Amino acid sequence: MTAVRVRPARSADFPDVLRLVAQLHRGDDRSPDGLRSRQAWDEIVAREDHAALVAEVDGTVVGTLHLVVVPTLTHDGAPWAIVENMVVDEDGRGHGVGTARMGEAERRARAAGCYKVQLLSAVDRSGAHAFYERQGFELRARGYRKYF
Repeated sequence: MTAVRVRPARSADFPDVLRLVAQLHRGDDRSPDGLRSRQAWDEIVAREDHAALVAEVDGTVVGTLHLVVVPTLTHDGAPWAIVENMVVDEDGRGHGVGTARMGEAERRARAAGCYKVQLLSAVDRSGAHAFYERQGFELRARGYRKYF
């Protein structure tokens, strides 16, 4: 595989990002809706406190993630970072795309003074869990969610 390039996402990347994010929701009823997702995407790429990143190989978007830096009152006021919507195209996994993308997210979190990077992963995504552990993440919490 050719070198991976990680760059800030642009509004025009929406169709590729939507295709990737849809892979997270195969088999459930939460697949992204085009119009609502487009409105959210335009807001995400416009905000300075968010980093929507895409990974390209040979000019094709093959991965995405969304990094949000959150201020906090703990840890002497140091912010923390959340990684969301982290997807590598099913056909491109195992070629360094995720590592390159996560490396850029961590670099940005450090530059923002974050004391940690946190992400959530569905219980049944054992392949993703193994990837996160190879990246140095450790299982530290038990998360709960409620959908509305």
